[in-house]
Amino acid sequence: MPNCLDERSGQRVSRAVCANCGFLLTQCVCEWIPALSTRLKILIVQDPKEATHAKNTVPLLCLGLASVTCVSTNDVDALQLLLIQKDAAKWRLVFPSDDAMPVEAITASEASCIEGLILLDATWRKAKKMYLTEPLLHRFDAVCFSRPPSGQYSIRKSPSDVSLSTLEACAYSIEQVSGENMQPLRAFMVAAQAWQWRRQPLSHRHD
Repeated sequence: MPNCLDERSGQRVSRAVCANCGFLLTQCVCEWIPALSTRLKILIVQDPKEATHAKNTVPLLCLGLASVTCVSTNDVDALQLLLIQKDAAKWRLVFPSDDAMPVEAITASEASCIEGLILLDATWRKAKKMYLTEPLLHRFDAVCFSRPPSGQYSIRKSPSDVSLSTLEACAYSIEQVSGENMQPLRAFMVAAQAWQWRRQPLSHRHD
């Protein structure tokens, strides 16, 4: 149970957490969690700083899809084991490397053979460093976006108007590969973040 500082007493006090979603009870998002599934498995390779960022979308992604596994780059052994265990012919890395092909161009035949997607959860600079320094990521064919949808992730600064949060990138990738509708996942993100940041001034939502 997280602790916070009581301004009057100066002592640490416990803050109640929802046993289901893991957020504080005052920020509980359970009522918006969609009943959603996908045939694809999802592996999120996460920069450790993202795991502590209040505006990170991976916790919402994990609540919305049961097939998501998240591993920190700090846990090198676990990360490398997970990557080695994947059949490179059946997994795709969502990353705009020099030889990445547009996910929109994947044929139905190729898509039917894909069983999972790997996404890097980090700032663009750190994601690029992650890709360059982890040779096992190069085992997988990479896919990029040629026609990404407009992002709805409005509470955090983005490097460009077409940048997507990790949740949105995952949703779009699934739709292009499997044809499954992931709009409920986006709607969950928007509703959850509107609720969680309802008391914060606009200036705080884009730090």
